[in-house]
Amino acid sequence: MEDRYAKGIQKAKTLRSLGVSRSTYYGWLKRTPRASASISILALTEVEARAVMKKKQAEPQLSHRRISGVLRQEGYSVSPSTCYRILKERGWVWPQPLREAPWKVPHFEPFRPNQIWGEDWTVLTIADLRYYLLALMDYFSRYILAWGIVPTVTQKEVQQLLTLAYFNEGLEREEHKPMLRADLGSPNTARKTRRLIKDLEMLLRLSRVHRPTDNARQERWFRTAKQEEIYCYPTYPSLELARSSIGDYIRYYNEKRPHQALWNYTPAFVHRLGNKTQLLDLYRESTRMAKERRISLNRMKKETRVVCVNY
Repeated sequence: MEDRYAKGIQKAKTLRSLGVSRSTYYGWLKRTPRASASISILALTEVEARAVMKKKQAEPQLSHRRISGVLRQEGYSVSPSTCYRILKERGWVWPQPLREAPWKVPHFEPFRPNQIWGEDWTVLTIADLRYYLLALMDYFSRYILAWGIVPTVTQKEVQQLLTLAYFNEGLEREEHKPMLRADLGSPNTARKTRRLIKDLEMLLRLSRVHRPTDNARQERWFRTAKQEEIYCYPTYPSLELARSSIGDYIRYYNEKRPHQALWNYTPAFVHRLGNKTQLLDLYRESTRMAKERRISLNRMKKETRVVCVNY
């Protein structure tokens, strides 16, 4: 008898007998006030809370983190999060405007091809020896203008790369010459390199120390080339195979690979077009034509289904 009463009645059976749904029952439980939890012995005291408010009133420019640090020097141990909670409850927290990150402000944004070039090099492993991939990019179209694989990078290699790109693009007949973005490496800052850039009527704008974002588009291309080509091989067996494989990839990148920043057009197409307003108009027109074609095909399918049913 005692065991039978100890088991009790099932909750679901009781609710059915009373005509109360389970969702209603659990809703009642949620609305039932619970017993207040006991106050922790580590809870913030009123003296400490008043110290936080007094410090904010005396020095409104202090943030919650600085208030926590100042109070610690005065013998109070109040965490920054607790200071923030106390100030936020009273509406004493306001956003502090910060200077925008410099890499988010485009100081060098080209509007035509051959206006800004980026030049840099990266390490390659060929037959277990160190080589360098030297590349020159057009900022406007992300087109790789010239490249080379060399055992070492000196002013001679940089000068040959610039000269090759300059005459391949026919800039000797153009009035406006490009500006070159490069790092502070000695091949870029050498006296003869500067003299060549001056003779070509170009401008040299060197990036800052430890600021790869100053030449971000060139650096980003190296990442793409490494992920899609260079890192696919532990090492290139020979210099000839490396030049052939990387040359095929650069041709693919320029002529066939869609670029997200160019509305999925290729760098070569954008470089030849030379106008992003026309490029955007072309993109919108192709999108409109694709939608019209899709609507036309769907209508034809719908009419076909209706004819088949009627037949």
